Amino acid sequence: MLEAEYATMFGAEEGHWWYRGLHDQVRKALDRCRQGKDGPLRVLDAGCGSGKVLELLARDGHAATGLDLSATALALAGRRGPFPLVRASVAALPVREAAFDVILSLDVLANLPPSAVPAALADCRRVLVPGGRLILNLVAFQSLYSDHDRAVGVVRRYRRGQVARLLAGAGFDVELLTYSNTLLFPAAALVRLWRKRERPGEVPRSDLSPLPGLLNTALARVRSFENDLMVGLGLPMPFGLSIFALARRPAGPGRPHPQPSRTRT
Repeated sequence: MLEAEYATMFGAEEGHWWYRGLHDQVRKALDRCRQGKDGPLRVLDAGCGSGKVLELLARDGHAATGLDLSATALALAGRRGPFPLVRASVAALPVREAAFDVILSLDVLANLPPSAVPAALADCRRVLVPGGRLILNLVAFQSLYSDHDRAVGVVRRYRRGQVARLLAGAGFDVELLTYSNTLLFPAAALVRLWRKRERPGEVPRSDLSPLPGLLNTALARVRSFENDLMVGLGLPMPFGLSIFALARRPAGPGRPHPQPSRTRT
């Protein structure tokens, strides 16, 4: 990710409809993870960025740890609260086996070379307790790759079937796998396609510009309604700007899975 985008993210995470929708989605998935459990969940935000999710996790009573390779991101995350923060790559987690109940991977693995993603998912499985969950969000449809992706460091956008195979190959049992940002897909896709062409000499920038308050609130409410259908009721969506998954490390010995690479990315 371009370093300047972390400052943009820090501000946008406070109220931009995109982040409000994602945070609502994650919290609803965590409610599912919490069912039948006593006490706080131990959660690793693997690729925590500027740290807003860590703040929300702490507010909801979870024991949250943030990990990111960017010193800029960790400095911003440290401004949100006294969270445990680790500087490391999501491609090689410096964490003991079975250390966390939940791992969050929110729009992070798409920034790795595709060849590194299977090992990164296997490493996520390794550091989860048996029965622990991975909450995964990835950008969807390579045809929508645009200036926004270049600005935030995306290498590859994915399809649902590809994610299903990656999760199965890493030894996860999938509980929920769906496209998301579906209801707003037509308008957002048009914007992405408009910005698809590279502009020589221009620095790429993300789509996180502020919107008028009423429009921003309306878009966030659409996302919340969609999240109720998708996460609350478990209804998969047929297309969307993102792919959202809730996957479990099996409670038993599980299937063999690839050993993670220790190459920093």
